[in-house]
Amino acid sequence: MMFVYSKSPFYHLVLVSLLVVMPIASEGVEPLPGPKARNLLKEIQEETQQLLFQSPGVKKEFITSVSLMNHIQRIVSPLRYSVLAGAGEKMPTTVEQCLESRAGICGNQVACFLLLANQLELRARSVEFYLHGEQPRENTSHIGVEVYFSGGWKFFDVTWGTYFQNRDDICSIAEVRKNRVQARDWAVTNQTDQWYLHWRRAGLDPLIYVDHTNLDMLRGRLGSIRLFPVESVYRPIHQPGFVGLNTLDQDYGDVSVILNSIPTDKTNLKMTISGKAGGGHLLIIQGNDRLRVSIASLNPGTHSFELPFQLKAGEVRITLEEENPRQIGYVVYTAIKFE
Repeated sequence: MMFVYSKSPFYHLVLVSLLVVMPIASEGVEPLPGPKARNLLKEIQEETQQLLFQSPGVKKEFITSVSLMNHIQRIVSPLRYSVLAGAGEKMPTTVEQCLESRAGICGNQVACFLLLANQLELRARSVEFYLHGEQPRENTSHIGVEVYFSGGWKFFDVTWGTYFQNRDDICSIAEVRKNRVQARDWAVTNQTDQWYLHWRRAGLDPLIYVDHTNLDMLRGRLGSIRLFPVESVYRPIHQPGFVGLNTLDQDYGDVSVILNSIPTDKTNLKMTISGKAGGGHLLIIQGNDRLRVSIASLNPGTHSFELPFQLKAGEVRITLEEENPRQIGYVVYTAIKFE
């Protein structure tokens, strides 16, 4: 989803789960482009050829990525999305619907980018940001993309029409995060976009993920999401609600969950599960201790696992056990609790 703040009801118009926009099983990418997408592809290909002729020293992948980003930012509009939401209209979910309605938030924009990038032979993946608020209910999130060329990943924020350039190099999100405040000076942003201008007038920071100190990041879905208890229950709030691997794409990995503020007087872990797919095992780990759970055994419902170790202060990780050969395996959950 886009960053959502509680300071004004206006911002709640764009409060839609990223995992609805980008479904767990499919990464939000449709198998084939529709008519609107095909027309846009043709336009981008024509522009790229023209620019390559005029700027032969510029990488084709860079020109294509920027052109694709600019078109999607212009066509798949968060401002239009908020207008539709405010009018109670049916909201677009697929790429073709977003292009048809000319509306969407960051998850929609990234779904469009990834589908079209695949057709344009760009190697691309999502980059997800999950920012922790003072309380879990104040969590926010955002999503961009990385494209691989010139020997490395290059980050593009489709929503703001932004990439980061340090001298002659386009930066990866890892380089941006490493350099924090300094990286803000590297941002090349479309500052005339109306949604960008609106955010700035409202006192919001479109590039907050650059140097936010309490953030979880998934690059190609690979990474860990930290959960904190609310009344002793851990729930994903504006965060991915699954653990494991949901695609075999070489540039994507598995999501782990880290539970913080662990109670040391409990002996069981209870997990409420709403779905599963694939095979393999989940590992519940603290330090050198672990419990191995077969994904096949985890039908929808609430499961209680007796822990074969004494809980200690700190954190507990729930992760997918690596399989060889690699296989899809994930569990969708709504709540976790120690008892």
